[in-house]
Amino acid sequence: MDFFGGQGGASKGPIVGKAITKKIISGPRPTGSGSGSGSSSAPATAGRSTPTIAKPVARPAAGSAPAPAKKALPVIASTSAKAGPSRPIAGGLAGPSGSKAHLSATSSRASTPSSRRKRTPSPVRSESSSNSDSGSESPKAKKAQEKKRKRVDAPPTGGSGSATPGEEKRELWCLDKVDERGEWGRGWAGFVGSEAAVRQDVLGFAGGKGEGKVSLDKYMAYFDQEGFGNQEPLPSVELLYPAVGCKERFVLLVPTSSREYNPISELKSVLKTILEHYIPPSHAHLFGTLSDSIDLDPLPLPSRLHSPLPPSSSLATPPPDPSTSSPAPTPATLRQETIGDALRKALANNRRDGPGFTRAVERYNTAMADLQRSGEMQAWMREKSGVMGQGEWSSVVEVVHEQAYSRVVGPYSDLLEHHPKHPDEVAKAISGKEDAYGELRHKFMSQIVHDTHLTPSSTFVDLGSGVANCVLQTALQAGCRSLGVELLPVPAHCARLQVAEVKKRWAMWGLNGHIGVEVKEGDFRTGEVGRWLASADVVLVNNEVFPPALNDDLKNMFLDLKEGAKIISLKPFVNEGFRMNENNCDSFDAIVRLSVHNYYQDWVSWKGDSGRYYVQVIDRSKRRKFDEEMKGGRRRR
Repeated sequence: MDFFGGQGGASKGPIVGKAITKKIISGPRPTGSGSGSGSSSAPATAGRSTPTIAKPVARPAAGSAPAPAKKALPVIASTSAKAGPSRPIAGGLAGPSGSKAHLSATSSRASTPSSRRKRTPSPVRSESSSNSDSGSESPKAKKAQEKKRKRVDAPPTGGSGSATPGEEKRELWCLDKVDERGEWGRGWAGFVGSEAAVRQDVLGFAGGKGEGKVSLDKYMAYFDQEGFGNQEPLPSVELLYPAVGCKERFVLLVPTSSREYNPISELKSVLKTILEHYIPPSHAHLFGTLSDSIDLDPLPLPSRLHSPLPPSSSLATPPPDPSTSSPAPTPATLRQETIGDALRKALANNRRDGPGFTRAVERYNTAMADLQRSGEMQAWMREKSGVMGQGEWSSVVEVVHEQAYSRVVGPYSDLLEHHPKHPDEVAKAISGKEDAYGELRHKFMSQIVHDTHLTPSSTFVDLGSGVANCVLQTALQAGCRSLGVELLPVPAHCARLQVAEVKKRWAMWGLNGHIGVEVKEGDFRTGEVGRWLASADVVLVNNEVFPPALNDDLKNMFLDLKEGAKIISLKPFVNEGFRMNENNCDSFDAIVRLSVHNYYQDWVSWKGDSGRYYVQVIDRSKRRKFDEEMKGGRRRR
């Protein structure tokens, strides 16, 4: 996932006969940062008129009837700077494109580098560079120019099936490649189910004994009807996933604390995601969505602001003619209720209809099974891969990964925040506060995936990967090979649990993630991490609390990164005001381009406000250029 700057080059203007000229009287230049002309702002000269252009008149083609002569009208050129769309630039920085002053009313919009250099305060006389008899661009030339404009100016969408310049197109879904094999022939029993998460009935869970007898005092009923209370057997409903034959039983209870796993909230998110992203348009009338509104109110009363017209008024609407009028539209209360409507009404806080919700889910399961057998959903998802936007794809990734996190990482939240005493080998590797735990949240990593243009052929390495959130997100959202290493035992254990659970969840949803995810436990300064870094395209380091000595060790490791590799960090590894000289030309700073970016509220777990992160791009051309300049200076001496 690399950036491409604006594509330069000459852009041909309109073809005008050589006897026809246009005269431009230069005036005040437009002001504003990042001018596309490449010139700086200049004060207006007193008494100088606004630039005017004599509009060229096209000469008729040979053999055509002569057109009546028309007087060319003067056109006042715009001197306001027009901000272009957001455009990536080389080196990992995303910023607005340069603004341009449109000095011509013709179809030519881009100026050549040479013409930008020639824009001086003195009058300019411009002649056409062609002797063609045609006075305007041919349709073929216009089409090519428009195609080039769209290719250069289109902002990147990133992280989706729609490929941007330099970005690989990938299939986001693989529903037609998922079978009922599950995990080593055991069917779909390999994942951690909702009831197992409520009971903490999985060996390895913090506080769980694997016996299914954990106290349920942390949960209470959501539906008020009989049979839906917090008692054995637990109230539940079975839900069919997009993958054929994959079902999960959800417990219909809610936790008493926000820190506990919430099956009702998760069930709402799962249903909403399936109805919005997996249902083809041909079945939308049957499924609906949980976001649709249904009008259950009576007919509106007349407005108090306007009195109704009297019957005798000529503006009053006459009664309809039964012989010609069409049938009245069906009221919203009489239209067929979609599955989404039934689910939303049953889950509403003022209803909480348990039996109604159960019937709605059974109706959904029947319709989903029919849709799976028809193959229409699989065909729709293949088609959708090419048009799905970055935000839409990111929301699906977040829902699926949140399922795994809440099941296998959530029970360890206390141990992650207040870790136990470290083993001796871990304690020796810690010299400061680097064992403080914090997470980069989904929105932060979505921005990184977009800005660094990770692709399926890229390699992502997370040094200090924690519970593997970032490693797993890049493996699915970008489809790239993702590797992580974590020193602390508790986060490393959670990472192994989460990687296994997430891979099963990808299959349940039919998502095409990169299954070559690796997480290791240990010190990232040892072992095979050096080999990982040699092939890395993007390296993530949450060094918010790293001591200076550890950051220095990392800089020495980064010397082996390949050209163009990007380092994302919470603290910079280089000085922002670095200037190369003979004394520091051998330092890490000499081969890096630094850019500063902002992250926003709740993008990290350890604070609720915004902050900065840094992108360092390996660029050894700076050092080579410095060496050439030094050699040239010695030869002159």
